[in-house]
Amino acid sequence: MPSRFNVALSGDFLNPDGEFAFPGFDIEALQRNTKIQLHYLENCSEITADQTKGIDALILSGPGITADSFHVDGSLALIARFGVGYDSIDVEACTANNVALVITPEGVRRPVAVSILTHILVLTQRFLQKERLCRQGAKGWSQVTDFNGIGLVGKILGSIGLGNIAREMFRITAPLEMRPLAYDPYVDPGVARELGVEMADLETVIRRSDILTVNCPLTPSTRHLLNKGRLSLMKPTAILINTARGAILGQNSRKDRE
Repeated sequence: MPSRFNVALSGDFLNPDGEFAFPGFDIEALQRNTKIQLHYLENCSEITADQTKGIDALILSGPGITADSFHVDGSLALIARFGVGYDSIDVEACTANNVALVITPEGVRRPVAVSILTHILVLTQRFLQKERLCRQGAKGWSQVTDFNGIGLVGKILGSIGLGNIAREMFRITAPLEMRPLAYDPYVDPGVARELGVEMADLETVIRRSDILTVNCPLTPSTRHLLNKGRLSLMKPTAILINTARGAILGQNSRKDRE
């Protein structure tokens, strides 16, 4: 009888108490399949070669993959990352070890877009300040008019990037009647027209946006894309929301200064 297909999930799929950390992530089909052996790796920041020994497929969340993550037995054939972006994965090492690599863009498209909407509402309506005032009772609530929210109708909602997440963001924020503006040198102009999104160059989007969102992948060309000089172009009243990668924001490089 042939051995079962060995599938491992990275350790961060489990909470410290052993409960599944992502209730909406459905692995029931894998659990039911008698030809699949499913288990969890020890939680770590980077997957090691010892962990991939005898593994046929790896379902990955947060840990990184390096050239040292592949065991010499060559059993690992597939890495499926729960999320988008390859910045934590050595893609060349995957290729060199004949390991297929896939991501799940549809799995995070709506949740991240909803997260952006949540940030927009919390920040523009000053919920955090009002929550603190509420905890002070009558004394705090008497100051609530000092923290009035910002009306969103007609405000410019800008996006650096017009991929899956940004498109979903513009769809779900449409009822708020903000004016959509985006920068993306790779997007099909027809997609922007269909969504009613005005396209502009990067500096124009930064200058005009009342709410500027970052929705691009982290690549060599986008690392520190929003440096000190570009951030200084923003309106003094503008709000910056980055749900992409932290390293897209960064200090000026020597090239920038020159």
